[in-house]
Amino acid sequence: MSEWLPVIIIGFAIALVLGPVMWLKPNQRDSRLADLRGRAAKAGITVQIQTLPAALGEGTAAVYCYRWNDRKRLQVGWALQRQRINHEMNFAGNWDWRNSVKAPQAAWQYLHQLVDSLPSDCCAIIATDVGLGVQWQENGGVKAFSQLSDSLAEYAPLIEEAVRRANPIKLPED
Repeated sequence: MSEWLPVIIIGFAIALVLGPVMWLKPNQRDSRLADLRGRAAKAGITVQIQTLPAALGEGTAAVYCYRWNDRKRLQVGWALQRQRINHEMNFAGNWDWRNSVKAPQAAWQYLHQLVDSLPSDCCAIIATDVGLGVQWQENGGVKAFSQLSDSLAEYAPLIEEAVRRANPIKLPED
């Protein structure tokens, strides 16, 4: 038994050293998320973590945000959120406005098209001063990310122009 004691002590010491190192190694999910967010950065899309819409329960999800080209005179501060049930009073199926703050009606056509083109695990569309964001639970991998980024690239510029306030008309002074 005494000849095994040093082997056991050395094995225990190695486990003490390697254990914390293995905890620092990212797991498969973290590596996948880092890859998706790296792809977003290369595409010019910023990523922030926000709480899920109240209808979807507790937790957080990433918001992939496509920046506005020209942030002047935009009507922002509205959001569409996925609801638990489909209802005819909702904006589109199970998507409805957060706090009854709606986007300008000129953008509704493009918002309907954007909702239809997004991956199924997207849970909100948010218009901020910075840009148009889509809250996504990041399932579906690279294929779903491509679908999301293509949808944002196509519809964000159209929605941006639709939510822009018209220039006030200046009348000539007499």
